[in-house]
Amino acid sequence: MASGYGGGVMTVPQHDSLPMVEGCGKAREQQPPARTRMSSFGDDNDLAEELPPNWSLRRFQEKAKSVLLEYYVSLALDDTVLSAQELLAACPSQADELGVVAIQVALDQGKDASTAVVKLFDALSRSKSLDRSALIRSFEEIFCTLEDLKIDAPYAEKGILEILQGCIEVGCIEMKLLTKLPETLLRAGLACEEGLLSGDFRDMLSKTVSELKGFKQAAQRCIEEYYVSLNAEEVGTVLRELNMKPYHHEFVKKAVIMSFSQPTELAGREAVLTLLTALSREAGLSKDDIQWGTTRLLGSVSDLSLDYPRCSEMLTEVIIRLLTDELVSVPFLRRCRLLRIGDGAGLKVLEAVQRRTPEYSKKQLSTAAFKREIKEMILEYFDSGDHEEFGRCIRELTPLSSEQSAELVRKTMVFAMERTAAECELSLKLLIWISRNEELSGQEIENGFDDMYRHMPDILLDVPDAEEMARSFVVEAMKNKVLRESWPDPEEPE
Repeated sequence: MASGYGGGVMTVPQHDSLPMVEGCGKAREQQPPARTRMSSFGDDNDLAEELPPNWSLRRFQEKAKSVLLEYYVSLALDDTVLSAQELLAACPSQADELGVVAIQVALDQGKDASTAVVKLFDALSRSKSLDRSALIRSFEEIFCTLEDLKIDAPYAEKGILEILQGCIEVGCIEMKLLTKLPETLLRAGLACEEGLLSGDFRDMLSKTVSELKGFKQAAQRCIEEYYVSLNAEEVGTVLRELNMKPYHHEFVKKAVIMSFSQPTELAGREAVLTLLTALSREAGLSKDDIQWGTTRLLGSVSDLSLDYPRCSEMLTEVIIRLLTDELVSVPFLRRCRLLRIGDGAGLKVLEAVQRRTPEYSKKQLSTAAFKREIKEMILEYFDSGDHEEFGRCIRELTPLSSEQSAELVRKTMVFAMERTAAECELSLKLLIWISRNEELSGQEIENGFDDMYRHMPDILLDVPDAEEMARSFVVEAMKNKVLRESWPDPEEPE
């Protein structure tokens, strides 16, 4: 797949020139960034792909970790490539997750694993099993969790830099990615002992540190002036004169953070959205700039909350507007969630955005897609026992038709019947939780029980004792007030 980063030539990139704005200070109209299909993060169609119904993220991670642990011991590259290809054939949307797990396991193994993971990425890239965009997403997840990685792997910074250098040398990633490194990682590279990194690599790190410092200082002054004058056109002029497009993601991040300290939350939010929209229309900010800025904001939520206690709520509102104003796309935000950008704090923001924007965040599912979606939800619940996650998934699917809510309840019980008593117990606990937390109404749950009995002839073909098991569900549901004691009699009209 093509991406915003090409080749692997070890040269210092020249800055991209920004298109000049046509007319006397008038912005040239561009299509909104969210409508641009491609970015360095990949094609939106690919970002929208999810796990197959019979897979959970935990299962994929465990399979990937098993393959990689064996590889770092045996160093059997061909066998590992074959195993990874088989895993990606089953879950083609998870190439970026495979990259994340490969780097994490390599860091746990120590510095000798850096060469091994580069060889693996090179082989997978050459076989077209791991494209450059997926690998970029893998590294961005690693960048956003760097501080946590350092707790368990003190060698993490050096290890990541060695892996990056190796990937650049073999052509998996272009040197330009170094302009997206967190500042702490850049400085760690300059502090590395002599000989660990190549001269070209160190030169690029040094150049990036110097340029980034100058850009951030200029951006700070520019944004401060903007929040006084609210002159977006002047900001565009400054960015064009600076001609430092590789660092525009830092501008996006800084502009949003500074909006948090404006006299009122609403005023700050409106000002920053006006600015970002204006700059995107005149091509001052690209889809890449806004996406990288967004991931860095999500990755900084925990730290920002120390200075801005309402950071999560304020960032949620900003991202909702980025979505509705077509500055970021639904597939991109869904991929951020799958990669767990920002860990718990970042996920909290993304989940709030999804709940608040169902008309954007939940694609209209075909009948077949809906069936796959609920099967995946139920099987993941059986693996994790996480009621809250299941409730979040229901909210993503909202609004459900009467038929869909009934099918969800029916399959929650039937999938359990087809398995073991443990799953039946989990299924009952889930129905009780759904009822008590009003994720579905009492009528919707009753409709699900009705639906189960309508399908009973078919269920009996696979589960001979289904009637007895269904009766147990009914009895327990009534005990826990999930069903009326008079069910299945219709309710009397009020």
